[in-house]
Amino acid sequence: MDDFSTNRHAENLIKIDVTSSPPIRHPDLWFGDGNIVLVAGEIYFKVHQGLLCRHSTPLQEGINALEATEDAKLYSIEGKPVLILNDQPKDLCHFLLALYDGVSSVKHDNHDFEIVSALLRLSTKYRVQHIRNDILRGMSMVWPRNLSAWEFREADATDSTGVYKPRSVYPHPILVINLAKETGALELLPSAFYDLSRCSASEIATGYLPPGSTDRSELHTLADEDLLNTLRGREHASRFLSTFVVNELEGREASPNCVNKSDVDPFRKRICQATFEATTFEILRDVNGVVLHRSSDPLFAIMDADLMQTRADGSGAGGAGGGGRLSLLHRACEPCRMEFTTAVDAARDELWHKLPYWFGINLPSWP
Repeated sequence: MDDFSTNRHAENLIKIDVTSSPPIRHPDLWFGDGNIVLVAGEIYFKVHQGLLCRHSTPLQEGINALEATEDAKLYSIEGKPVLILNDQPKDLCHFLLALYDGVSSVKHDNHDFEIVSALLRLSTKYRVQHIRNDILRGMSMVWPRNLSAWEFREADATDSTGVYKPRSVYPHPILVINLAKETGALELLPSAFYDLSRCSASEIATGYLPPGSTDRSELHTLADEDLLNTLRGREHASRFLSTFVVNELEGREASPNCVNKSDVDPFRKRICQATFEATTFEILRDVNGVVLHRSSDPLFAIMDADLMQTRADGSGAGGAGGGGRLSLLHRACEPCRMEFTTAVDAARDELWHKLPYWFGINLPSWP
């Protein structure tokens, strides 16, 4: 992240090149009463010094430094001083619109990620804290710190037929990880790394190419360190699920309060143990996402182990029933199920708390 706390950085904002072709006026961000021109690439914006100086110390220092720069006095547009910035015109446009109009219209989905990315990067660069805070607040709904918010996020990515389609709703986690690293928004990283770890190892290593693009220059990849941390975290999560199955499902005994263990019918007597055996089989059968298409997702698998015993159609958390999910005959009694639910909740909380450690993220607190 750039540090703009000194006049040295303010002076670096001013890059006058009077030999270049004249920039083109932006059609919207041009005000008749504007008193300064910002140039980014081939576009210029005629805006208000007061607004820039009120919200951004680096921009204020850059404007003040113009008065002390001889070259700046030789170069003006529409009779106004010019501050040339090394930002992309589209990014600067989003940033200026946020300064004038706020960010209430910005959506934190995959369609608006370009805007969100520009606003977070430039609000960080120019130290406009209220825009940065607003953007991070919105992003934290999709990349949350707490498990309960993650559940809402996952539900929003599941369609009416029970099919989980996160990429149609949320930006790819590689984009989020790279942006969070660039802007110091480290609190977004644990959930973003976990989201990415649910992809196959080959997908993680290959990177993300936007849909419809064939230009390899648009391929987004992780830094080597982040790639290794993702794969390590993926291994940790897989081992955690295996440990849960061994400790909480395989050979699980009935509760001391089990209502079936004193039944004279041999089948009814061990129905609760049989239920947990069937649950174990279903989790192992779906370990590669064959049934519910949720590959390498321990948080979901552990929750589904509980939910498949309570769904009226025996379908579990994935929607469509049948296909080998638990039948109505395989239902633990309420005391046994409640004990298992307690174990499920504890395991999922433990997993969530371990995310920063698994993915090599140093945070002052989590969650």
